[in-house]
Amino acid sequence: MRLARFNLVLLALSLLTLGTGCVQEKLVIPVATVTGKIVVPPAKDPLGVKVSVAGNPGISTYVNERGEFKLEFRTPGRYLLVCRGQQYDVDFVWVDAVLEETVSVGNVYLSEKIVGEAKWIATIVDFPDATGFKVKSLDPRWATDTIPMYDDGTHGDKIANDGIYTTRAQNLYTGSQLYSIIWMKDTEANEVKDPHREFERNGKSEIIVREPDMKVARGTVTSALTGVNYSEVVLATKMGARKINVDSDGKYAMPMEGNGKEYLVFRSPSFHIRAIPVDLTTMPIYDVPPVTLAAKGGGEAKFILIKSDFQEVVNPTVVADFTNWQPQALYDDGTNGDEVAGDGVYTRLFTRVAPGYHKYAFNITATNQVRDPYQESGDSQYSILLVK
Repeated sequence: MRLARFNLVLLALSLLTLGTGCVQEKLVIPVATVTGKIVVPPAKDPLGVKVSVAGNPGISTYVNERGEFKLEFRTPGRYLLVCRGQQYDVDFVWVDAVLEETVSVGNVYLSEKIVGEAKWIATIVDFPDATGFKVKSLDPRWATDTIPMYDDGTHGDKIANDGIYTTRAQNLYTGSQLYSIIWMKDTEANEVKDPHREFERNGKSEIIVREPDMKVARGTVTSALTGVNYSEVVLATKMGARKINVDSDGKYAMPMEGNGKEYLVFRSPSFHIRAIPVDLTTMPIYDVPPVTLAAKGGGEAKFILIKSDFQEVVNPTVVADFTNWQPQALYDDGTNGDEVAGDGVYTRLFTRVAPGYHKYAFNITATNQVRDPYQESGDSQYSILLVK
């Protein structure tokens, strides 16, 4: 009985082997393999560059440290690969994928982003019914919040009438830019996320507009005086955290950080303090119009306080030894020495002050007293100003 059962098992195994060629055969799904290499400018790193496939949102990969990538497709055909990274302008390459073969697209060259500019592409591969495309700014919003994309060989478009629309915008706010893609079907507008976006934030597509490594504000100071050596003039910003002396001929080039409005503050023992706004939003080099400094007159003392330097400023005042430490109002209404009303620079010009060195401080609120961050000099408690 036991022998008969053993023979039956052998017979079953023999039949299975004859029918399939083996006891168990592994199922192999044929794929088409595509390889390539992202090439970036010398001394730059390709890591972080993403390769996505138009019309196939589930297929994408990132390059390795050598810029190499590999994609696999289960269906042969012609595919559009979109390549982009935070430091580089978006670009693309076509490839014909063949099952059970490896096809190389070769080198794909990406250009480094230009400061204050951004490039977008949109394709009819992703949106087959589209008859046109636009880019819409979300945050920050542009003066013209929506700009068209082109498929005519202009505005950064590589090949006219290939179904890949392109646009390049200039003079943008640097840093994060939230946006959407609008694809048109005749007059019908459809607002969507960019399928090849760099990042996604708050449910929106995000592109990073390149900032300069260091921004510069440059210009010249002048005055009504002649034969002046301006090297005693100190130029400061960021509450005095960064300061330089102006050249003897009045020229300066001040390294700046930040991405918005800042103030250049000029002062010296011979000239009244003056604050000049600069906007570093869209340009790496800001050419400041000539700054005229007013020479101190006898008995004059001028004070300024920049509201944006402090977290909270409410009805600011100045106290000084020549006011018997009684608070004196600072003004931002175009009076009392204030240059521009409502610009956030509070000012007070005193006259008939006794010559010599005077101690002072600012009350930025009723309970918070601070020293002048742009003081000429100071001691352990107060700022000090020279009155002629």
